[in-house]
Order: sequence, then structure tokens, then C-alpha cells
Amino acid sequence: MEWKVFPTGISELDSMLGGGLLDDSVLLVTYDMHSFGWVLAVKVFKSLVDRNGFGVVTNYSLPYSLLAKYSGLAGFTLDDAGREGRLAIIDVFGAVNNVKIDRPYVFYPSGLDASTFLPKMVDMYYRILEHLGDRKPIGITIGIDGFASLFDEETVIRLFRRNMIMKERAKFTEERKRPINIMLLNKDRVSKSFISWISHYSEHIIDFEPTRKPGLERIIVRKSLLPEFEPSTAEFVYSRGEIKIRNIERV
Repeated sequence: MEWKVFPTGISELDSMLGGGLLDDSVLLVTYDMHSFGWVLAVKVFKSLVDRNGFGVVTNYSLPYSLLAKYSGLAGFTLDDAGREGRLAIIDVFGAVNNVKIDRPYVFYPSGLDASTFLPKMVDMYYRILEHLGDRKPIGITIGIDGFASLFDEETVIRLFRRNMIMKERAKFTEERKRPINIMLLNKDRVSKSFISWISHYSEHIIDFEPTRKPGLERIIVRKSLLPEFEPSTAEFVYSRGEIKIRNIERV
């Protein structure tokens, strides 16, 4: 089988993944409350958007101003990308809590409940991508744990299943570019069962574990569906907004 692969832009990470990210795939990044693993996810997102991508940020967890600060720390300025037409934000957190800002690239779904959530979100997503052109859609979800707190874990899993069915049907009925999606998940906020289900639906999984030294973590690439993949670990270092992956060890 021929695989279409998109490099993350981080050579060490691509090596650990077996080449990069599969087209039309989900990259799940899991970490704990003190981790800087989310910085890696944002940097991968930025790299893909910068290479003829169009970013869609789905925000479940943060007020917009705080979301912008976190993104800026990882080297990605939301407002600049939005003004340049390279990004849109679906701000579920702002919609649910009625905290909205006036930006043409920030969208707020209305009347959200479990029965109407998915069709409303899909409709908004399609409208955002109407002027995509030849660019690749790149999604990032911040974060899946915030999604679980919006409803409940069982409901979110059911919505994921329904979304997967819709995506699978669309592959045979729609001619459009398929997205690469990055999902952030704080493991301290959800159950082990929830993590298991989300992992099951992800083509690539990167996990972060703490060490005794602040800013130094273990990065573990637990899963990739690429044929060249070998499970591996490495040191992940965060300092002053920059990251390093070093001392890769194959399992």
C-alpha cells in the first residue's frame, strides 16, 4: 500500500514516527498537568500551517486571551495568522460561557447540546473551509479533556464514533482535501477508559512523562500506523519557548 505522509517539520520526531504523519489522520498528544508536551503539538501545527496549510483551532478549554498567550509561548501568534487568512478558530469555550470577541476569524457555534452538537460543528467547519483553495486543512483541538467536561465522557465517545462514520462516508461521496488533526489531552482530567477510546481512534500517539528535573520530560511515541514505525523514547527539553528532542532510544 502506498502511504501519503506529511513531515512534521521536526526531524527527530519524524524519525520516531516512522516518517511523519499520515494523510487524513489524528495525532493524539497526551501529557500531565505540569507538562510542556502541548508546546510540541502547537509547533507541529504551526509547521504544517506554514507549509501551505489552513489551520482550524477548536477551543474547548481556554478564554481567548489565555489561548493566545499559550500559543504565543509556542511561537504561534493567533491574531497574526487569523488576519493573514491562514487560520480560523471555533471557540466553543467562548460560546458556552458567552465570552466572545469580535474577530472575523473567530466563530461561535450556538445552542450546543449533545443531539445537535455534531451537525452544527460540521456545518461550521465546512463553511470555514469554503475558500480553502489548494491549501491543506490542519486541525488542532484544545483540548479533548475540555470537550469531555462540556458534556460527559460517554457522550463524547459516542460523538467521536458518529464523526468517524460521517468522515468515512464522505471519503466516497466528496471530492475535497482530507485534514490532519492534532488533539491535545491532559491525562490528569479524564478517566483511563476515556484515554483508551480516544487512543483507539488515533493513528499516531505521542505521550509525555515527567522526570524529576523541571523542563525535562520523556517523550514516548507509542503508536504510528506507518510501516517504518518502531516504538521509541527520547528526552524532551523545553526552555524559553524552544524544544529539543535528544537521545532517541528504540524499544
